[in-house]
Amino acid sequence: MKRAALVSLLSLAAAACSDARGATPEDLYRRGLEALEAGEPKTARIELLNAIKAAPNDPKLRLTQARVYLRLADGVAAEAELKRANALGVPETETGHLMAHALLLQGQARNAVDAAGKAGPAHEPYAARMLGRAFQALGDTARAAAAFDQALALTPNDSALWSDIGRFRRSTGETAGAIEAADRAVALDAQNVEALTLRGELTRSQYGLAAGLPWFDQALEIDPEHVPALIERAATLGDLGRTRDMLADTRRIHAIVPGHPAAFYLQAVLAARGRNFDLARRLYERTKGAFEGRPAAMLLAGTIELQTGSAVQAAKRLRQLLEAQPANLKARRLLGAALLKSDDPAGAVAILKPLADRTDADPYALTLMGRSLARLGDTEGASRYLARAAAPAPAAGTVFSSYESPAEIEALRRTAAARPADAAAQVTLIRGLLSRGASGEALARARRLQSSNRGAPDAHILVGDALALQGDHRGAAAAFRQAANLAFEEPVALRLIEALRDSGDAKGAAQVLGLFLQQNPQNVPALLLSANAHLQARQWEQAIALYERVRRRIGNGDAALLNNLAWAYLETGDYDRAVPLARRAWELDPNNAATADTLGWVLFKSGEDRVQGLALLERAVQGAPTDVEIRARLARARAG
Repeated sequence: MKRAALVSLLSLAAAACSDARGATPEDLYRRGLEALEAGEPKTARIELLNAIKAAPNDPKLRLTQARVYLRLADGVAAEAELKRANALGVPETETGHLMAHALLLQGQARNAVDAAGKAGPAHEPYAARMLGRAFQALGDTARAAAAFDQALALTPNDSALWSDIGRFRRSTGETAGAIEAADRAVALDAQNVEALTLRGELTRSQYGLAAGLPWFDQALEIDPEHVPALIERAATLGDLGRTRDMLADTRRIHAIVPGHPAAFYLQAVLAARGRNFDLARRLYERTKGAFEGRPAAMLLAGTIELQTGSAVQAAKRLRQLLEAQPANLKARRLLGAALLKSDDPAGAVAILKPLADRTDADPYALTLMGRSLARLGDTEGASRYLARAAAPAPAAGTVFSSYESPAEIEALRRTAAARPADAAAQVTLIRGLLSRGASGEALARARRLQSSNRGAPDAHILVGDALALQGDHRGAAAAFRQAANLAFEEPVALRLIEALRDSGDAKGAAQVLGLFLQQNPQNVPALLLSANAHLQARQWEQAIALYERVRRRIGNGDAALLNNLAWAYLETGDYDRAVPLARRAWELDPNNAATADTLGWVLFKSGEDRVQGLALLERAVQGAPTDVEIRARLARARAG
């Protein structure tokens, strides 16, 4: 039996050798070239490996294999083949453009610039495209734009070039131009998976998560092993709440590229959303620093540190992120939590105040602010923020606290004046002016920026922010709608909803919120907005469904969420659920008049403990003496 199996295996091996010997290096080269042109780089790689084995000193085989490795995004292998080709007599004028590409794949942008400069005239379009990518990676947008313009003048119908231009425009905030470039790339080559992936990313930003998926699916139908498309699809599926599909895609990435850091990162995100922070930490560590310095990764790492008991380390990470992105509200909120947890309430107050003094401040930030003030002994200030945290809707009148001092604003003015064509410098100044309430100057500058950057969502957002600060909510809504047409993402959507509500267009606000949730069903701020609206409309069942959905996402640590959910259950008469939720909310914020009111009223109405209920209602009135509804409930409890 064993002898027969061995004979069979030997026969198969002999047949395979015979097939390989029957094909000449030229035959193998031709087959490899055909596979490459047919979009099958893995097949091409095998054919060329066999050809090189038979003719190791043929430079054209080395050059073609380098092109194959570039298609496979293997910069190290491509560089090795190009060096062998040079050693076999191929001049750098014939390899410089390819070497630049190989070095870019390895993150060596500076060396890529040098390599591209060695390319001969015949390869100038390719070299110019690589120069554009290299300068973009180095942050030199002016030279990147010039290089892409040069490439475009030489090869205006190059789909790959238009893909690169799309990514470049997107990186500079020129969203409309990026969409135009991606569309052109797809029109020139419907099989360009890079262009399809980019179009998916842009569609996801423009219309929503669900709208982006078909583009990623289309790219993966053409190339099932295209890792960038798999990464983007996995991230999108996760944001849509399709966690099993997301996990399946991350496993596919590992199967294609074992140990790929992006797959570990996405799995860490998934674990953190499931509140398994120990697992999230282990998975994030397996990225081996590949995402360090990226804002989303810094936020994730800070969250993991905070949730696993390393508040000091979390504060360090989050402070670095906030220094780089002063307007990152999530980072500001989490840094406040980390500072409070690391016994620095004064630091927490300083960080949270610019956020907590806005009318769109979320309950968690307000709660953190209240707790921090309470720790500092400011019970009056604490009660104000805690009362706002428990309110289902913000009060009227936006108050902005400053992020920058007057001296810092002057420094920003000087920078903006010295770099009038630098949109980023203008944006930074306008945001600083808004943070100090200088709406007139901010609006004038924002309108100038808007007029020259119609395709940039940020320009429209800044105009809207300035108009909202001046009380022109209808004008703000119009500006935010322009931004939403380019990028219908959370910051734009929430601003548009608030502006529509403040301008009296409740129906329009509800429509925008519904559309946003349709595309982003797991978005917590939008879910809370919708739940709060149902609570105010006394639509208890709908409010309960949404609050419970959020609670499954973020756990039982948000006093305002639990308090509102307890109230909704109370109104339906479900005391068994209302009492423990109200008690948990009160335990989280015992100095909050709203949590005391809810727990007191539910204990009284349910009959579970009327004495404690009455005592809590008394305490609530002391904390919010001007609240008419709380006083009315206390009066009813005393009478009954």
